[in-house]
Amino acid sequence: MPLFVVQCTDNDNILEKRMEVRPQHLKRLDVLKQQGRLIVAGPMPKDADDTSKGFYGSVIIVDFDSHDALDQWLADEPYVHAGVYKSVDVKPFIKVFPKDE
Repeated sequence: MPLFVVQCTDNDNILEKRMEVRPQHLKRLDVLKQQGRLIVAGPMPKDADDTSKGFYGSVIIVDFDSHDALDQWLADEPYVHAGVYKSVDVKPFIKVFPKDE
């Protein structure tokens, strides 16, 4: 299955809404993990030592059958519905390292 990098950019002044919706967001990512389709996921903080300053957005690398299948999954993303993300950019990704053994 192909891998995809999903880079999401937060709207300005959205930290409170982000934190409110975070449990639903993490629940969906956990389902992907259980299915073996989540490679890596996490936020991009404005200050790694003080996340109360907010986030630039998030990045996930996922394994989906197709770009269309990923788009369908993203359509139900809680951060999208809550207006946390200003934009979502999806690009194909080829994993080189670490090599699976």
